[in-house]
Amino acid sequence: MTNEFFRLKTEELLNEILQVKTFIKKHNPTIGVLTEEILRRFLATYLHKGIAVEQGFVIDEKSNLSRQIDIIIYDNQLYSPLYRVNDIVVVPSKSVLAVIEVKTTVNSKTAFHEIIKYFASVSQILDYRTEKHLFIYNASSASKLDDYFHNYKHPGSYQKFDHDTFQNLPETITGIKSSYHLRKSGISFQRDAAGYMSYNYADKTNNDISSLELFFKNIHSKVFSYNLEKTHIDFREDRKFNITDESNLKSIIAIELFNL
Repeated sequence: MTNEFFRLKTEELLNEILQVKTFIKKHNPTIGVLTEEILRRFLATYLHKGIAVEQGFVIDEKSNLSRQIDIIIYDNQLYSPLYRVNDIVVVPSKSVLAVIEVKTTVNSKTAFHEIIKYFASVSQILDYRTEKHLFIYNASSASKLDDYFHNYKHPGSYQKFDHDTFQNLPETITGIKSSYHLRKSGISFQRDAAGYMSYNYADKTNNDISSLELFFKNIHSKVFSYNLEKTHIDFREDRKFNITDESNLKSIIAIELFNL
């Protein structure tokens, strides 16, 4: 898959969203469902086999059930859904490699704060190895997300993120418009801090590498590494494969959440 493929695929996904909104103008729940399906279909098509890409709920060993999750990427070779009705599944927490919350737009601090609360909730059910991702088609700028994070009202008197609350946040935040792919990271500029960083790249033709490509490579790497863990070590080394990365660092975005 080339950089150009992902640029074209980004345009295709955004055009599909526009088509949805052309016919369904005043029913946001339906628009949300369709935008989730567009991304599910993309991932199911291009990710390795041995995993399923579905929507539904995750249940832990104490029978605690998560809130509904837009996209669940889980091992459907070793695990089967505990329950299924149509395209909604309930799967055990140990089977889940990644979950993705999908938003058409996030353009207010209220909406973003609800997302923070959502991830805090589902984190209590997910296995500690499960990655959490936020995917936004039409995203606010990274600078606005910085403001949203720092205006979040925490329970109690301590009004900053810390190690525990940081663990509940998504591993990545991807904006397709206002292109960025923020990843949890340590940040060392004037001081050591924890937060998010987005490394923005250009390819050898000096075209920007799309945030969709960076998002997909992140998910691809998780799925591929998991599948390799299920195989013999000799086979694992012989079949090792990475998507070619011909890129040059162009700029860096940082969101500092708390000092280390």
